[in-house]
Parts: sequence; structure tokens; C-alpha cells
Amino acid sequence: MDLSEVSEQEHPDVEGAVPGKQPKTVYVKVVFLKLGEIETVKEQFVADVFIQARWREQVLDSCKIQNLTSSTKRNKWNEIRFGKSGEAFIVERRRISGTFTEKMELEDFPFDSQDLSILMTSDLPVKEVILEEDNQDLSTINVASFADEQEWFLSDHVESNKSVIRKEFTQSKNVEFPVLRVSCIATRQFMFFVWNIIIITFIISTLSFATFSVDRTLPQNRLQLAFTLTLTGVTFRFVANQSLPKISYLTKLDKYILFCMIFNFLVSVWHAGGSQIDDGTAADGQHDFWAFIFFIILYSSFQLLFFLTVLIRYLVARQKIEMKMKAYQEKAVLVLGQKWSSNRRVKSDRNSNRINPTQF
Repeated sequence: MDLSEVSEQEHPDVEGAVPGKQPKTVYVKVVFLKLGEIETVKEQFVADVFIQARWREQVLDSCKIQNLTSSTKRNKWNEIRFGKSGEAFIVERRRISGTFTEKMELEDFPFDSQDLSILMTSDLPVKEVILEEDNQDLSTINVASFADEQEWFLSDHVESNKSVIRKEFTQSKNVEFPVLRVSCIATRQFMFFVWNIIIITFIISTLSFATFSVDRTLPQNRLQLAFTLTLTGVTFRFVANQSLPKISYLTKLDKYILFCMIFNFLVSVWHAGGSQIDDGTAADGQHDFWAFIFFIILYSSFQLLFFLTVLIRYLVARQKIEMKMKAYQEKAVLVLGQKWSSNRRVKSDRNSNRINPTQF
């Protein structure tokens, strides 16, 4: 069955399982042979994927890749493999090159990590077929061939999760179908955004304090400087939007730029309204001095809070990835029977006894 087709094969008998019949298990192995460009705005990525399925009966004909949007190359071949006890397994292997959709979680942008997933499902319900990660062959990823390493850091491990879905075209809405999600993790290289947006925005907003050096009796000059800084901040806000899809929530970068714009706005409001203050302290400028101190405390508090929040969340996310990597290495030892090693910095060596994670 062609994996790239959007329409799904009809199975008129999928609404219920045969009484007394046990569901069949399909063991799936996925190898990310090559990852291409990861497009944040379009929420998709390009990949060359190898998929192997192993089962005792021919139920794989109903399997498909659920989130594949386009495909440029498809190969498929079958073989029979025998287990240690002589039981026969049908093994189907497929290689797919195409573009896959991925719903990205961008709350921490540009300090975020994204799961790049391959979703596999079946037209047969969970009462008839179960999709499991293969416990005899390890799913792997070839990080050495990652084409977008200037913008992302690709982790070495692969993880899988099982779930179920309901399909609208079925006669019964309560029928559940198996889903196996096999994912790798890519962490964004955030220094481009730090140097080109965050630091520039920080400099622009910090210059707001320079407006207090203008004589307080010349509010028009103060406002001219404040308005110029505010408009410059708006320009950088548009630049940041070009790197993101149209989402309904604020990212970390959005919050930082928005605060700096609001801060410039508050300074402008003070210069406009402070000139109208005429009391006993106006002569010596005490109200202007205390306003300056207030803005320093407000600005410094936000900068410190933002930095600590980003640092803590980033370290927590990295720790979770490291824990997943450790669990993957332990699983690799159980499956392969020896220590697994990454091919990130290892040059090809035909005489080496190192395990090749992308071998299939």
C-alpha cells in the first residue's frame, strides 16, 4: 500500500473484532536516516526514514504514516525471519523520504526543544492489532547526517509512545485505532536570537534612561528621544514575528520584547505627565529623581527575573533530555547486548567494531 496517499483504505469490517480472537501485535522499528531542514514557521521537517515492521500475520497492509504530507522516494521489500524457537515472522521494510508535519510547542522560543515525530497508525482497531516498539531491533537516528545543525542540536536517542485515536469516517465513533509515535528531539541553537534580537532590544530599552539626562524643563526633547526608541523596538518586534508561525500565545522572546516596549511607553508617559507636576519638590527635581530610581528598580527586576526563568527552564529541559538519553542507552545495552555509541563525531571506519546506529 502506498504510504504517501492521503486517502485511507476502506475496511468495512473494522467496527468490531472477531469474537474470541486475540489482537495481533506488530513490532515496529524506525531509523531516522537523515534529517533535513526544520521549518518553525510552517511547523514541518524533512526526513529520510527507514521503517521496519515485524508480525506473525499479514496485518501490515493497513498501516500508514499519519503525518506525512509529501513524499519523494518510497521503497518497500519483505522477507521471512525465523525466531529462536523456529516461529516465522513476516518482516516488511520501507524507506520514505518526504516532508512531515509537527505541531511545535513554542512557549520557550528561542530556548526550546522540539519533538520530531513519525506517527504510525492502522485502519484496524485496537481489538485486532496492536502497534509496539520492536524489542529485538533498536530504533536509532543518524545524527552525523543532520543537515540543519547550524540552527538545531539533534539528540542521539529515539523514544516511542503508544496512544489511540478515533476516526471520523468509521460507522461507530467509539472505535479506537492504535497509534505509535516514534520521536527524536532537536534543541534550537538560540545564540542567533540572543545576539541579533535580545541584546539589541536590551540596548534600545536601556537607552530610555538616557532621556533623563535631558533637562526636565524640556519635555519635548525627552519625548522625541523616547518615541524614537519605542518605534525602533516595534521594528524588532516585526523581525521576531518572521521567525514564528501565527500562534495565539506569547513566546519567551515575545514577552521580552513586549516588556521592553511597555517600559519605553511608561518612560514616555512619565516625561509627558511629569512636566505637569508643580509642587514643593518640583523646583529641585526630586520627583524626577525618584521616578528615575523607580524605573531602574523595575527594569533591573524584570531583567533578572527573565534571565533566571529562562536559565532554570532550560536546565530542567536539558536534564529531562539527558535522563531520556540515559534510559535509551540502557535499553540499547539490553537489545544489542553491548554498549551503544553515537556516530556524531566518529568518522566512518570499516575496520571498527563500533555499533553503527543506522545499520539495518
